[in-house]
Amino acid sequence: MKRFVAGCGAMLLAAFAIVLPVAAKAEPTPFMHRFALELDGRASYYALAVPAAVYAASRRTDLGDVRVFNGAGEPVPYSLDAPMAHQAPTLRPVNWFPLPPAAANAPAATAGVTIAQDGTLHFTAAAPKAGARDADLVDIGPAAQHVGALVVHVGEDSYQGRVHVDASTDLQSWRAVADASILKANHNGEHLAQERITLDNLGQRERYLRLRWLGDGPELTSVAVEVYPAETRPSDGARQWREGLVARAGKSAGEYLFDTGGAYPVDRLRIDVPQPNTVAQAVVYSRAKGDAPWREIAHALLFRVAQNGEARNPPLEFAPDTDLQWRVVVDMRNGGLGNGVPSATVGWQPALLTFVARGTGPFSLGVGNARVASAAQPRGDILVGGDGVQSVKAAHLGATLPVDADEARRAAGDAESARRYVLWGALLLAVAVLAAMAWRLVRSQDAAQS
Repeated sequence: MKRFVAGCGAMLLAAFAIVLPVAAKAEPTPFMHRFALELDGRASYYALAVPAAVYAASRRTDLGDVRVFNGAGEPVPYSLDAPMAHQAPTLRPVNWFPLPPAAANAPAATAGVTIAQDGTLHFTAAAPKAGARDADLVDIGPAAQHVGALVVHVGEDSYQGRVHVDASTDLQSWRAVADASILKANHNGEHLAQERITLDNLGQRERYLRLRWLGDGPELTSVAVEVYPAETRPSDGARQWREGLVARAGKSAGEYLFDTGGAYPVDRLRIDVPQPNTVAQAVVYSRAKGDAPWREIAHALLFRVAQNGEARNPPLEFAPDTDLQWRVVVDMRNGGLGNGVPSATVGWQPALLTFVARGTGPFSLGVGNARVASAAQPRGDILVGGDGVQSVKAAHLGATLPVDADEARRAAGDAESARRYVLWGALLLAVAVLAAMAWRLVRSQDAAQS
C-alpha cells in the first residue's frame, strides 16, 4: 500500500508539473489598442495632453489602463494628472471704454486711450454717442490667468446680437479669443438673458479685451469678470470637444437620451434644439451604465431665437463627469422642442500624461484593459534632477499600431477566461486519470489477496 500511495503522489506531482508551468507563465499585459508616440526633440521627460482617442479606447473611468512602452516593449514610469476640480468663481466689476467706429480695428492708443505705468487704462477722448459705436475696450486687470468669463449687462430691455472678442497685452497686437451671442428679451412670457462670454482661450498676460459688435453695440450698464481662486482656473486653452452627438427620443414625452462614446471628464455640455424660435426649460441627468440610477447634473434654459441673427443657449458648466449615458428631460407645458430631436456637444479638460523616456524608442502607448490597476506615480516623484519641469518636452499621439487578435481577446477578458477553463480542465482530467488508476490498483490487490 505504501508503494501505491507513493506512486499516486508521484503521478499527482507529475500532473501538477505539467499544468502549473503553463499557469505560471508570465505574459505581457494585453491591451485592446496601441498608439505610436511622436516626441519633440531629445529629453528625459515628455508630456502628453491625453487625446480624445485614448479616452474613447480606455476601459476605465480614471484612465488606469494607460501604459507607456519603450522600443523594447518595457513599461516606463509615468504620472497622470487629472483636470483641476471645478470651483465656483466670484464676480468682479471691471472698467470698460466705448470706442468710436473708426477705432474698432485700430490700436487703442490712437483712439484716445492711454496705458498708465501700472497697466490701467485711461480714456482721454469724449465717449461716442449712443448708437455711434461698434466696439468696447475692457481692462480685466493683471490677473488674467484666473479669469474664466466676461459678463456684460445690457441696458436695453430687448437686444440680440453677436460680438467678437480679441485680447491683447499691449493694445497693439490683437488675437481672437471668443465669439458669442448676446441676448436680452421676453419670449412667450419667458425672460431670456444671455450676457456671459466664455473666455476659453485667454492667455495669462492678456489683460485687455476688445469687443467688436456686429452692428451697433448695445448700451452697457456694467461689465464684470468671473475670477477663479488662485491656481484653480482650468487651462481652457487645451479644452477638447466632441460635437454632433444626436440624441434619441426616450420612452416619455420630452425625454432625450445620448451617449458620449467614452469616459471623457465632461465639464461642458451644449444642447442644440432642432427648430428656430424655441424656448424650453430642461433638466440634465447622467449615469455610468444602464442599471445605475440617474443623477441630476444641471437645470438649463434651452433656446434658439431668430431675430436680427440667431441666438442660442450657451454651454452648461459643471464638475467633471465621466458618465457615458446622458438624459435631457424637457418641460412639455409649452410644447417642448416641437418636431425633431436635439443634438449635443461635450467638452472637457484633458488629463496630463508625463513619462520618463527610459530606454530607446520608438515609444508607444497601450490602453484598453478593464482589469489592470493604475500604475501612475505622483508627478513630483518622477520629475527628479536639475531642471525638473523645465526639461519636459511635448509628446503627441501618432498612428494607430496593429494589435493581434489574441492580445485583443485577452485584453477584453475572453481568452483569459478560456485559458483558465483549459487549465482547470487539464487538472481535473489528471485527477480523474489518477483516480481510475488507483481504482484499478486496489482491485488488482484485492484479487491477489483473495
